[in-house]
Amino acid sequence: MAARVLTLFRHHTLLLAAIVVTIAVYARSLFFGHISWDDPEMVFRNGDVHSFNLKAFFSYHYVGNYLPVTMMLHAVSWLLFGANDTGHHLLSLLLHLANGILVYRLSGRMFRERAFAVVAAVLFLLHPLQVESVAWISELKNILFTGFFLSALISYHRYIANSSRRDYIASLVLFTVSCLCKPAAVAFPLVMICVDLSAAEKVMSRWKEKIPFLLIALLFGLINLYTQSEDQFINYSHAFPALQRVGYAGYALARYISLFFLPSSLSVIYPYPEATAVTFVTGYLVIVALLAACWLMARRERTILLPALLFFVFNLVLVLQLIPFGEALYADRYSYLAIVGLAWLVSAAVIRLGISYRYAAAALMVLMGVLTYARAGKWKTALTLYEDIIRKHPDNFVALNSAGVESMIRGNDREALAYFEQAVKVAPRNYKGHYNMGLLYLKTQEADKAIGKFNDAIALFEYSKAYTGRATAYYLRGDLSKAIHDAEHALTLV
Repeated sequence: MAARVLTLFRHHTLLLAAIVVTIAVYARSLFFGHISWDDPEMVFRNGDVHSFNLKAFFSYHYVGNYLPVTMMLHAVSWLLFGANDTGHHLLSLLLHLANGILVYRLSGRMFRERAFAVVAAVLFLLHPLQVESVAWISELKNILFTGFFLSALISYHRYIANSSRRDYIASLVLFTVSCLCKPAAVAFPLVMICVDLSAAEKVMSRWKEKIPFLLIALLFGLINLYTQSEDQFINYSHAFPALQRVGYAGYALARYISLFFLPSSLSVIYPYPEATAVTFVTGYLVIVALLAACWLMARRERTILLPALLFFVFNLVLVLQLIPFGEALYADRYSYLAIVGLAWLVSAAVIRLGISYRYAAAALMVLMGVLTYARAGKWKTALTLYEDIIRKHPDNFVALNSAGVESMIRGNDREALAYFEQAVKVAPRNYKGHYNMGLLYLKTQEADKAIGKFNDAIALFEYSKAYTGRATAYYLRGDLSKAIHDAEHALTLV
């Protein structure tokens, strides 16, 4: 037994070293808190999670997503750790480490080069782009679906090698579970092509085998469209003409590539780029360059670069705002799985340049470790995170408004007011800024000012909470008839 362990250690020393460094880098984040974005709705104020409501997990959707398996794991985590943030962070970190091992295994199988396995695993585990998925408790769905997704790819690769029906069924089952963790898994049938190419298989010769995968992907894709629409995550303000969407998609791909190779100024929120000629020219040039690169790679037999590039693109295609979901054109968390493709390209460059993959892996552990340690520190509290966004994007309404709420909760009313005033200045048409400023004036017992801000919010949107707030302000002022009228109207809007 001891000899076997020693042999495993010698064969996988660099992977084990990367795991140790990853643990060291993320260790302090285990004692960080959770944030006010999604974490309360997904876990900390979710009655279904607290009561382990299995029926609800499979019947309802949460924050625009149908993810029953993820919700079950959140419920298990709540049973074990309750409201203790450390336990939830530990679960995410352990699953991230497991995913690193799966990347190591998949890379070794697909490319049959230890350099690919080692470099890809190091970059996957330690790249600062991964911090958002690991440190954000709500992004457990991202980490969990990736684990089943990678396992399904490994099973599919085994099936190609030995034609085992058992491996084919295992791949299909693992893919289905991945879809039940997060709808982003529906890209799997496209990613299967990458495995075919790495095994020198003719893609069209295996199209029939992909039909069950396509049908499952279609089913969960339709479910996701429904849940996103129900929770109003379909952003019609970003429903640009088709040619503009394509340009934006290319621009997003350019940003993902640049953030991977130059991971500076990372942020949880990146402002939507302006509709300028530079944006669209950049986007279309990137798309043309990627298509040209794919064509040139396809002309070479058994190229290792084409599956790597396609893996990157296929795992991002659903979040490039071709269908306008949410507010973000690109985000760190969206690249959690996709960066494996870019890591493979780096691995190929290491081999081509004749660099020792051991030295390359060691250098990457040091460099990425330092960058990721610094990035993880921004997640210490919700306020430190929002302030980090504001430093990089001073006019971001969401961050300003959220920082104001956090400051108000902490009793820093002067700071809260400054944040709210700036939020209202940069987005005067957003009712939530006015509403939150009204709450702050309620807290400081300034009824007249509170009424004025609630009036501003109501003028923009018939918001039931604004009527409730104004009713409270009228009550403080002693105007009971108006307080009752607003309270009654608020009930009609609920």
